[in-house]
Amino acid sequence: MKKWMCVAVATLCATAATAEERHFVCVSDRDGSEVRLNRAPEGDKGNIETANISGDAMVLKGVGNMTFVYIEGEDVMTFVVHYDDMSYDLSVKGPHAGTDHGTCKEV
Repeated sequence: MKKWMCVAVATLCATAATAEERHFVCVSDRDGSEVRLNRAPEGDKGNIETANISGDAMVLKGVGNMTFVYIEGEDVMTFVVHYDDMSYDLSVKGPHAGTDHGTCKEV
């Protein structure tokens, strides 16, 4: 049991040490609008910037994707970048509900 605890701690430390800043520029297939996403070196913090929105986002790293969550007022924006084809899915819940999709490139 101690062995697995040590392995888990070592893995967590190694993952945190290798976290790096990442930048994405994404373009909507629907209307051509641009979204800029940035993941900070801390790994769980980031920023989202659109023509109408700019602010801090929580970043969740998944298997094969990265999710940016931005909350403003009663709206929750979930922006998922898929690594395999560099596509994205956007979902907004709340008074300004909607969806979008498009492509991203890492810059």
